[in-house]
Amino acid sequence: MQTSARPTYHHGNLRQAILDAAGALVQEVGVEAMTLRAAARRAGVSSGAPFRHFATKRDLVLALAEEGMARLRQAIETALAAAPQCSPPARLALLGAAYVDWAADNPAHYRVLGDRLLIDFYHSKALLADNRWISQTMRTLLEQGQQAGLMRPVDPAQVNLQLRALAYGLARMMVDGHFAEFAVEPAAIRRTMVETIDSFLCQLAIDGATLAREIAGVRAASAGG
Repeated sequence: MQTSARPTYHHGNLRQAILDAAGALVQEVGVEAMTLRAAARRAGVSSGAPFRHFATKRDLVLALAEEGMARLRQAIETALAAAPQCSPPARLALLGAAYVDWAADNPAHYRVLGDRLLIDFYHSKALLADNRWISQTMRTLLEQGQQAGLMRPVDPAQVNLQLRALAYGLARMMVDGHFAEFAVEPAAIRRTMVETIDSFLCQLAIDGATLAREIAGVRAASAGG
């Protein structure tokens, strides 16, 4: 995985410059080693500059998490908006792919969001709102798939948990470098994660083969476009 480009601050949005610097440091040295002063040095500003926006390191990490969750929601919204005519199960597959793509593109954000000990997740209105939207979107697609007779009559809440755990676990394996243990080449990691989620959803479908063809067709059309 490539190291994030070094952000520098010249003028303009100081808060964003500090967030970008903090994200790069989290990716390179981890959350524990990232400090407000290190982020300031990375952004090319004075050591006291971050304190204009972040009173503590925990505040900075929380802001990074909120930024990451907002990016995740936007990625899902974009993926679903691009395929409005797809069946609910296929749209759920697109949602899953958007999640793993987001994790691959935003590993620092994934790390801070994944560790509830680092952030006051349940006291952040932004995090709770975006997380609730994602969960509700997943559940709605599951219920729509069942109502259309396309998915098996299983508990949507349980499947929601299983799908979220699967996507999270795959992303964690990627970020922590576990795929090499399974002889998955770096260039094939994203495809492997997406195919694993697709396989899970096809097992829940009444006609898994038809769903697999629909998903493949949507992805081929997107790649061609």
